[in-house]
Amino acid sequence: MKPTFFLLTTLIEMSECVSDNHTLYDSEEKALAQFQTEIEECSENFVGQSGEYLIELPTCKEWRNEDGYGFTVSIEEVTPQ
Repeated sequence: MKPTFFLLTTLIEMSECVSDNHTLYDSEEKALAQFQTEIEECSENFVGQSGEYLIELPTCKEWRNEDGYGFTVSIEEVTPQ
């Protein structure tokens, strides 16, 4: 049986800056715990700005402000071939 990993991806898009991060976890529990932390940390970049979540799924959240800037955090299950 091949192992399963969980890839946590974070993308932040601001006016002149784009940042992305990818972290591989060996358990879904670890990835989900960091998922919540990433959302909280990304939200800090947009304090005081109005916006909305365009996607709100258990393993993917995308938030955008009125100018189209925001963040996406997602978890993808990965099984090596």
